[in-house]
Amino acid sequence: MMRRAWAGLGLVTWVLGAAVLPVNAQENGLDNGGVPPEARRTSDPVRTAAPSMAAVALADGVELEIDGVPTEAFWLQGSLADEFVQFEPEEGVPATERTEVRVVYGPDALYVAFWAFDSDPSAVVGQLSRRDQGNYTDRVHVVVDSYFDRRTAFHFAVNPLGVKYDAYWFDDTREDSSWDAVWDGAAQISELGWTAEFRIPYSQLRFSNNPDQTWGIQFVRDVARKSEKSLWAPMTREEQGTVSRFGRLEGIEGIDSPRRLELLPYTLGRSTSQPGLVENPFYEETANEAQFGGDMKYGITGNLTLDVTVNPDFGQVEADPAQLNLSQFEVFQSERRPFFLEGANIYNFNLGMGDGSSESLFYSRRIGRAPQGWVGSDVRFADRPGLTTIAGAGKVSGKTESGWSIGTLYALTQREQAEVFTRDGEFDQRVVEPLSNYVVARVQKDFREGRTAFGFIGTGTQRDREDADLLVLRSGAYSGGFDFRHRFGNDRFEVSGYVVGTHVRGSEEAIARTQLSSARYFQRPDADHVEFDPTRTSLTGWSGQWFLGKISGGNWRFATGGQARSPGFEANDLGFMTSADYVTPWVWGQYTKPRGSTHFNRYNANVNVWSSFNFAGENTGLGGNVNGNVQFKNFWNAYAGIGRQTEALSTQLLRGGPGFLVEPNLNGWMGFSTDSRKRFNFGLNLNGGMRSESDSWRANVSPNVTWRPSGRATFRMGAFYSKNMEDRQWVRRVQGSGSGGSYYTFGRMDQQTVGLTGRIDFSFTPDISLQLYVNPFVSAGDYEEYKVVDDPRGGTYDDRLAHLQYERDRDGTVRADVDGDGEAESLGNPDFNFQQFNSNVVLRWEYRPGSALFLVWQQARDYFDQTGEFSLMDNAQNIFDQRSTNIFMVKVSYWFSP
Repeated sequence: MMRRAWAGLGLVTWVLGAAVLPVNAQENGLDNGGVPPEARRTSDPVRTAAPSMAAVALADGVELEIDGVPTEAFWLQGSLADEFVQFEPEEGVPATERTEVRVVYGPDALYVAFWAFDSDPSAVVGQLSRRDQGNYTDRVHVVVDSYFDRRTAFHFAVNPLGVKYDAYWFDDTREDSSWDAVWDGAAQISELGWTAEFRIPYSQLRFSNNPDQTWGIQFVRDVARKSEKSLWAPMTREEQGTVSRFGRLEGIEGIDSPRRLELLPYTLGRSTSQPGLVENPFYEETANEAQFGGDMKYGITGNLTLDVTVNPDFGQVEADPAQLNLSQFEVFQSERRPFFLEGANIYNFNLGMGDGSSESLFYSRRIGRAPQGWVGSDVRFADRPGLTTIAGAGKVSGKTESGWSIGTLYALTQREQAEVFTRDGEFDQRVVEPLSNYVVARVQKDFREGRTAFGFIGTGTQRDREDADLLVLRSGAYSGGFDFRHRFGNDRFEVSGYVVGTHVRGSEEAIARTQLSSARYFQRPDADHVEFDPTRTSLTGWSGQWFLGKISGGNWRFATGGQARSPGFEANDLGFMTSADYVTPWVWGQYTKPRGSTHFNRYNANVNVWSSFNFAGENTGLGGNVNGNVQFKNFWNAYAGIGRQTEALSTQLLRGGPGFLVEPNLNGWMGFSTDSRKRFNFGLNLNGGMRSESDSWRANVSPNVTWRPSGRATFRMGAFYSKNMEDRQWVRRVQGSGSGGSYYTFGRMDQQTVGLTGRIDFSFTPDISLQLYVNPFVSAGDYEEYKVVDDPRGGTYDDRLAHLQYERDRDGTVRADVDGDGEAESLGNPDFNFQQFNSNVVLRWEYRPGSALFLVWQQARDYFDQTGEFSLMDNAQNIFDQRSTNIFMVKVSYWFSP
């Protein structure tokens, strides 16, 4: 079975790689239409100040056809933007290829034309791909700060074959590529290079109602074969700014901010075929269903937009990657649903340290999550919904003329019930999720052109009280707080932070469950600063963060900051967090050469030091690392780092037991990637760590390759293999006989994991694409050398754990005398072998702007066995021997604006 699967993939590879002709300038055979006839010189001496240009109004009766060839004479009346300056690779020097841009505006849209001259037109790179994909290709961009707040902007781009890209910029430097707009763009390759045209409707922008408009604007050109990015308004990597560095577009007069109304209804048909038991009364070998819904977008004002969704569909969502979680913490999953992705930046309130942190006060995947209730131990078969139905959701978002960013969101999810068949032969219904209301409100005010900001946030979750008590869920959860940011010293320094509080309430059982959760473990026997109270019906906590540092300018950067979170802080009803009860200060320093040197394009080196302690003052972490990265002149990239953490107390390792003194650890990482301009490029990532006292270590290797066999196809494949030898892997807590209390057991686990993520992207036209995604995953863990905690704070590792004599039953169950009473207690069978295969095939056709047809095939295979044996070939064969779940979907959406 496995051999047949790989043979099929090889056939697909041959067809796409060998049978598809390259897409480049020669195969198009285009003339130089739209290029002004005069000879073009190279760029003038470099400009360093932010430029400005005047827009020209489109004359009455003049129509500009958006075909990629700006031949209309009226284009030449627009003011000229040229003299582009490199941002990469040679920052600050003139662009190697000349670019000219002209802008005109009409009563309902902004028009932009590019002339991208090229000294070697045959080398112009045009890669066909699905919209918004960051492929290897030439590209021109226009980015519009129509609020003129120096913080937000709307980004539109097109490549030489007309493939579109759009995004939304916020907080000056952060980009949200999930934002999609309805606009027109086209391009053509010519004998002198290539040209492009944009028509950007005002309905897709946000701006004031002033009779005279001044907007921020930036023009960008990418020359793929040179890895060159050049800008009209120069920027430097020494600065922390993007939108704030734009040029100015002046002279737009007499346009009205439209009252926007956009409708996007959809219809979906789904057929699901899956394995099951014949005796299961709920089993259907093939289940068919149809559903309808839609989204509405309405411009309340020129700056504020109302989004409403009814019965939202997320049918084309790509499957989450396979993961095996052996920790006590929940796994974070990225949002993939369009309604929640659009404008997500407005509601962002990061609780963690750094932009890469997943902890947030608003985690949208809480809305519509899998039902949380248990159907009961008396149930033999159950038919429970996979996701909670979102009855409706709406949000109002935007930015006022006075600088207030506003975002409010409300969602209602239905009460969900599972159909059950009990062991007594009775049919019944069991509630698995209560009717729930979710509210988020976020406001921010900018001062000093966005250099200073102050904001507030509030969230609320309200569940039906009766059902919440039945399911031991919190009936209410609320949070609120503020954040601030202030830049000073010519934008080289920044101070920022936040303070937020939470309050949850519910039945005694629900709040007891909250106190006992892995985020806090109030039941710990040695935790004198917290107390488990089974009669509580509410819990309150707070969290704060601070930052002060030099963020730009010169070669040296430095910062200090920290975070504190009280034991009672709880944000997981509508947010995402893993732990509470800590204070973590840190310091950071960096030496950077953003403009590189003789042998490097750029490089930097960093040092980090941090410590952590809980609210009892106990040391829970002290460590540091040094790391760096570099880009060479041949556009290869490399990075490396090494870190160490000293001995510290873990208050979570025993999962509600006493604090355990964990041994020091050493870890390191390194990797490299080859020149992404080549048709074939390769990357390798390595990381690992060791704890010598316990003879524990881990090693991970992750190679990845990208291959572009033609201008229509791209192959991406990333694999990983990890080996984890863990001497103190958690097994379970055992209750001793009599008054012996609890005993905490570990095993020495030998775990091996291998996985692969493969993607094939093939585009027939800029609007028709085919994507294939495959994700096989295998992980096996074999346990031996069982131990029980003896003295959790002992002076040496051997003092803390006592080895157990144990035996295995024929079914694999491990038995050991953990309390010394002569009786063996069961430790279960912790060995595991988990296998999973997920795949998606998606054909997408954007048959008109904003409207799309999807044909989707999803396949999933799963297998689990309580054996720790790892054999890659046998495991791979085994997963393909399993019966698969197949889902076929057809979805059609139609965008229109009455």
